[in-house]
Amino acid sequence: LKTGLLKWKPDYDSAATEYGKAAVAFKNAKQFDQAREACLREAEAHENNKAYLFIDFPDGIIPLTVALQEMQRLPEAVQLIEKASMMYLENGTPDTAAIALERAGKLIENVSPEKAVQLYQQAASVFENEERLRQALEMLGKASRLLVRGRRLDEAALSLQKEKSIYKEIENYPTCYKKTIAQVLVHLHRNDYVAAERCVRESYSIPGFNGSEDCAALEQLLEGYDQQDQDQVSEVCNLPLFKYMDNDVSR
Repeated sequence: LKTGLLKWKPDYDSAATEYGKAAVAFKNAKQFDQAREACLREAEAHENNKAYLFIDFPDGIIPLTVALQEMQRLPEAVQLIEKASMMYLENGTPDTAAIALERAGKLIENVSPEKAVQLYQQAASVFENEERLRQALEMLGKASRLLVRGRRLDEAALSLQKEKSIYKEIENYPTCYKKTIAQVLVHLHRNDYVAAERCVRESYSIPGFNGSEDCAALEQLLEGYDQQDQDQVSEVCNLPLFKYMDNDVSR
């Protein structure tokens, strides 16, 4: 980075490479504060070199996140990954931006599920804009599970509806049936029988739903709930169809 009579301009490219090596070495030596600093200096060198696609992710992200994890500074790690993802979006590599957001979600999930939901939803939006619907569904599924687990049921209902709409778009109808079951359970836990009934009624438009075992079980569940028939509700909820769903929904 030094300049002189024979060197008028800093060599940011070489500096970034050396900072990257230093970051890995510091991380391996468990000197995490120095590893963090080296990662940030590496990113700064790339930025000065206008090499935005190298900033923070993926080259520097591993030692940086490990360092910040060890230092109990996960929110800072997530903030830096979000910054990197924005740079990737601005420079035309949305797939990498979405992957960065997913990594940030995984990193913060156990500490701040609310933030993780936001990150997964952002990643889903990026994938959806790129018409990578299967990847978008994976991110939405993670968000829905966290919302159900956290009993944020109003938001969970909306997230599940979004999932179901995309599954219908790609003609994965059996999964639409499962998402309808999840929706109904969420609505009933919200004490909104009308929304649960409407959800089943609207699903009749999904090919094959009417007459399926999923539909029959839901109609039986709604009947038992409406009649306050605990035995009938328990019988339905003990069906394998319900017991072997996603764990958060099943519980």
